[in-house]
Parts: sequence; C-alpha cells; structure tokens
Amino acid sequence: EHMAVADLAIVQGGLGTTMELTANRRPFIYFPLKDHCEQLYHVTYRLDHYRAGNRLDYHQTGVEALAEAALETLGADTSNYRPYDAGGAARAAKLIAELL
Repeated sequence: EHMAVADLAIVQGGLGTTMELTANRRPFIYFPLKDHCEQLYHVTYRLDHYRAGNRLDYHQTGVEALAEAALETLGADTSNYRPYDAGGAARAAKLIAELL
C-alpha cells in the first residue's frame, strides 16, 4: 500500500516490487543486482515491455547522477506505461478447474 501512493520509488530490481510499481503506475528507479541474471535480463525485458521504470547501474551511479535521475523520473509521465493485467490468479484458477 505504501508503493501505491509513492511519488518516487528507488528499489532493487526485483520482479515483484517493480511489477507492483508498474501496476500502480508509479515512477521508479531500479538497480538490478550486478550478477543476478533474472534481474539483469528477465526483469529488465518485462519492464521495457511495460515502458516502466528507470534502470541504473549501482556501481556506476554517483550521488549527482542519482539526484538527476530522481528529478527526471519524478516528472515522468506514467500514463505511458502499458496496462498491466493483474488477473493472473483468476485465469490460473479457471484453467485448473477445467482440468479437474
């Protein structure tokens, strides 16, 4: 519930957190872990698909660059995010029910 009303979030690049921010159309900066294949590739691919988030590299981002990115991201137009259909649980339940 905190992320749903955030003016700006700065987070690690985990899929759950970033997709929650995407679904709530919140502006955010994310830092994928350096050697974490899922965060570097899968999460980035999904966020690019939804046109969400501003990816930065933790080891190459200084204080000034982070401040600049924060101001830029804070003013981002999140209406450009592609719609996120959160109805996956209902679809999964329907498919499982058809198998039973």
